[in-house]
Amino acid sequence: MAMINIDLNIIDNDIALDSFAVPSQLTNSDVIAQDVKHRIIESGKVTELIGLRNKNIVAKILTEIELIVEQDERLVPGTIKVIRQATGEISVTAKTVDGAI
Repeated sequence: MAMINIDLNIIDNDIALDSFAVPSQLTNSDVIAQDVKHRIIESGKVTELIGLRNKNIVAKILTEIELIVEQDERLVPGTIKVIRQATGEISVTAKTVDGAI
């Protein structure tokens, strides 16, 4: 039986409201994505990347972020990929246990 994940939608550290001023919700893989995003931010690893140009150190930190993400039991181990885009943004992809990406 698949578990349904429901959570409040957080945007810019605040609860997002719909057009009726009711807190909006996320479900399933969107909840997991939000939880992973918050876990990465709270780890402090992203701020370590600011201004870094040494590819070896960047690769080490990206691996550390990958290990942090892999702790989420709702994700399939070995499917997590963490990439630093040319823009400096971090992209994380993974397959969820329920099959979503």
